[in-house]
Amino acid sequence: MRREKISSFLVAACALSFWAFGPILARASCPLNDQEREAVETLVQVGEYRLNFQIIEGGEPTILLEAGGGMDSRAWNRIAAELAGKTGATIISYDRAGFGKSDLPETPGDMREEIGWLWRGLQELKRDKALILVGHSFGGWMIRLFVSEHPEVVRGMVFVDPFTNEFVDLMGVEYLDNHPMAGKLPFDTSQPEKLTKLQRALVRMVGEGLGPKMETMRQTSLPSGIPVVVITSGRPFLPKPEEQKAWRQSHEKLTASIDGATLVVAEKSDHMIPARQPDLIIEAVTKIIRGLS
Repeated sequence: MRREKISSFLVAACALSFWAFGPILARASCPLNDQEREAVETLVQVGEYRLNFQIIEGGEPTILLEAGGGMDSRAWNRIAAELAGKTGATIISYDRAGFGKSDLPETPGDMREEIGWLWRGLQELKRDKALILVGHSFGGWMIRLFVSEHPEVVRGMVFVDPFTNEFVDLMGVEYLDNHPMAGKLPFDTSQPEKLTKLQRALVRMVGEGLGPKMETMRQTSLPSGIPVVVITSGRPFLPKPEEQKAWRQSHEKLTASIDGATLVVAEKSDHMIPARQPDLIIEAVTKIIRGLS
């Protein structure tokens, strides 16, 4: 187990898709709180593979941060440190299989299996109770699956410009599978032996496209009886106006389908809300925690 201070840099994506890509990273300086918190970074065995977790120890609840597609736990460094300082809660972020420092499985990608590995990791860390889930982009899809699998341990949710079932229904699987910001990978996959680990992880993530993923996600149930906030981008980032319109409509539909959920518009932000307006995420989480006490 290795200790390292949460850095004063936020790893954020310059070129980010709805769900599949965020590998081009930039650094933006960000101040920490007066009382700097320490993160513990550890590889946890979850069957045949290991997932890399970053943990800032605190009390309950535990705030679990799910990064966007192609990104890893570093995307949350700034917000994790600020949440720890303002809430006193335990903060956990992690690298999904194949990304960051986590092992790259040889098996095809499977969302339900990924959630199973995450759950096993949380159990190993003894942080599998009283969770607040925060998911950005593809991470929003992941926390939607997580709460469906483990509703008894979730106390609240924050969807940050999430990729959703509703968006796929509005745009269509085939359309998105051939979209340069979704299923169409921006590199040559014909020679797998020449791909980097990140590229191989992206190939595994895209897999056979959205069809099999939607089969899994259509079986999920939406949360009930817990506070839910959906934060949607206020500035366009998609190539076509009709795509951006569908993106907003999908968030409105998601919010309307969850009793008591709140929709917040990040007026100054495109898709990269964690980098552009992190205060909205921190405010949403702290409000949920205040409501629990």
